[in-house]
Amino acid sequence: MPEIGGDVFIIGKTLELMGMAFLAVGLYVGCANPTGLSEGKAMGAEMGSLIAGILIFFVGRMLEKHQS
Repeated sequence: MPEIGGDVFIIGKTLELMGMAFLAVGLYVGCANPTGLSEGKAMGAEMGSLIAGILIFFVGRMLEKHQS
């Protein structure tokens, strides 16, 4: 039977990477606006992505630190 602690550590690291990806996408959408959204909608999409990225990142960080 595999050890659960190592799996939780890997899940935490994966969530950290996903959170960073959300942050990068949020900044890209907000700054470059590749979809041609209005300024208000682009800012809303940017803020939503940044908030989601921060939350996902810190959940992953808590899981990782809990297992270390």
